[in-house]
Amino acid sequence: MSSDNPSLPPPSPHPSRHEPKSGALGAHMRSALTGAVGRLAVPLFAVATVMALVLVASARWDGWVGGADLQVTDNASIRADVTRLGARVAGAVRRVAVTDYQRVRKGDLLLEIDPADYQADLAKAEAGVASAQATLDNLTNQIALQQASIAQAEAQLQAARATQRQAGLESARQDDLLHRGLAGTRQKVEQASADHDKAVANARAAEASAQAQRRQLDVLAGQQTQRTAELRAAEATLQAARLKLAYTRVTAPVDGVVGEAQVHEGDYVSVGSSLISLVPLPDVHVVANYKETQLTRVAPGQAVEVAVDMFPGQVLHGHVALLSPASGATFALLPPDNATGNFTKVVQRIAVRIELEPGQKLLERLRPGMSVETRIHTDSTPVPLDDKAPQVAERIP
Repeated sequence: MSSDNPSLPPPSPHPSRHEPKSGALGAHMRSALTGAVGRLAVPLFAVATVMALVLVASARWDGWVGGADLQVTDNASIRADVTRLGARVAGAVRRVAVTDYQRVRKGDLLLEIDPADYQADLAKAEAGVASAQATLDNLTNQIALQQASIAQAEAQLQAARATQRQAGLESARQDDLLHRGLAGTRQKVEQASADHDKAVANARAAEASAQAQRRQLDVLAGQQTQRTAELRAAEATLQAARLKLAYTRVTAPVDGVVGEAQVHEGDYVSVGSSLISLVPLPDVHVVANYKETQLTRVAPGQAVEVAVDMFPGQVLHGHVALLSPASGATFALLPPDNATGNFTKVVQRIAVRIELEPGQKLLERLRPGMSVETRIHTDSTPVPLDDKAPQVAERIP
């Protein structure tokens, strides 16, 4: 039996054109892969270049920002030295002499506290001074009288001493005559001796009286010092009463515009109670809070442009006046403590005070609290370099 199958067709000596060859397939895949790699090479190179530029920019960003000729921030506002007036004495408000937002001049009456109690205290203090002065004057007269008494006692002492000397001489003379037998009797000698003893006693009494008078003068002098001190205390009380009476009239300490009154007629206020605020318009300035990285070249005297949100398209001119001695966080109620817990570095802001140039029309319309944008021209005034700064920087790792 033959192995050939007459029902199957004989194999073709040429392969079908639909059957791919293995070599052609590999070449095709290599060509596709090469094209894909070529197409990806350009975007990858661009991405790498951009990332490199970003890294370089990030590393030198602070230096570029700090070295710029123009430093700008909108974290700024108009400020003024607002005066908040408080009560210096207690009492009922008798009268409010101004209306809210009224312009006043220095010395104008703002409000008045009922002065009746303080007028009575003043009268009492005046009476106290008069009484103390009268007491001191009376004591002064006593001292003058005492000085006259001392002079009289001194004169009596001198007379007693003279009598004592005369009696002593007479007693000695009578005794000498008796012993020499020239004249005199025992009775005369005894009388002269008695007169001498009496004169000695009188002299001692006069000396004691003079000493007592001098001591009395010392006592009066001490009382005079005390009465003088009492007079000064009474005068101080009088001065305090006058001040308290004057404090019942609250006047404007500077020119400006009053704010909203916090008390009204009839209200009772105690010492320290807030009464009214006074804004010294148009004396205003600008406080701008710059990032610390922006202040590398900022110094007092540099020109500043100020754009007020309320007046778009208009620019005010000023200059840097002062830089805060510390960052805003340092003056916070709860300053940061980086010695404990996790540390996250945060760029600090430092306040810059900017004074506006006088004579600008918009100054009259500025009000504290207005938002502004400031632009400091750091190239307007050169900043002196510290020779020691690079040495310090080199020691920082």
